[in-house]
Amino acid sequence: MNPAAPMSKQEAVAEIKKIGKFKASKLLFFQSLSILKSDKEIVLFPILSTLISLALFAVLMGIFSLTGILNDDYGFAGGNQFQFYGILFIFYVASFFVFTYFRVGLTAVVYERLNGGDIDFKEGMRRVAQISGKIFTWSIIAGTVGIILRIISDKSEWLGKLVAGLLGVGWNIATFFIAPTLLLDDVSVWQSIKNSGNVFRKTWGETLITTVSVGLFTFVAIVLSIAFYGALGFMLSKAGVAFLGLMIVFGLFMVTVISIAVLSSCLSEIFKVALYSYARSGTVAHGFSPELIIGGVKESKKQ
Repeated sequence: MNPAAPMSKQEAVAEIKKIGKFKASKLLFFQSLSILKSDKEIVLFPILSTLISLALFAVLMGIFSLTGILNDDYGFAGGNQFQFYGILFIFYVASFFVFTYFRVGLTAVVYERLNGGDIDFKEGMRRVAQISGKIFTWSIIAGTVGIILRIISDKSEWLGKLVAGLLGVGWNIATFFIAPTLLLDDVSVWQSIKNSGNVFRKTWGETLITTVSVGLFTFVAIVLSIAFYGALGFMLSKAGVAFLGLMIVFGLFMVTVISIAVLSSCLSEIFKVALYSYARSGTVAHGFSPELIIGGVKESKKQ
């Protein structure tokens, strides 16, 4: 085969079979990591998203504490269910807005990098600001779905909770690619949701494998961190180190866990953008093996 000739779908699938799914997922993981190394400021997006989200959660807990909506058992105090769900809905909308805003910014930077361009954090944030209205509309829709599922779960027995959980999983699957669809598709928010679901159906195999791969990395890294800092804390306690020293160890552990979560989020988003880019335009992203991307996207039935 001419090495300059574009790879066909059949050739890509055959190559993946030859490589093996496990090795292919490992290659995708390290190729995503290579992209991250070439553009380290990508990590600023999930870091800021996490910090603002934690601040929003602290505000939510403060409101519940000051208003007395919840009792000590986290049940409703008096007839405050309406107030509780109202405040929770606002929190959901704000959280979805913050989370999606920075994901879209990350997507902007990664998409340019994967397609031969190079923009910085500031430019990524500028491009997000241009579609902030769409992101807010999406946040209201996502917040509405979230609060409906929460009410169903709260008001139901185990079967209703199971149904709410399954609906939640379905919604997460349908909106898996919502960040790139909001940014790259010049369509309404509802159409962006449909486009996200369509791309997931075309890429679900590789999406699942890579999600498991990144999840496995996260799990192993956190387990190793627990073992390391646990052993360090045990040795310090045996040595009679003061309480302050143990708190410092715990603080370092939390920083490590957050760092692992940020890294995992970046790797997942990078590969997500690579898959979406190919599913959208048929162009294999720079830095990724063609067979892994082409073989991971189902061909459309429409010709």
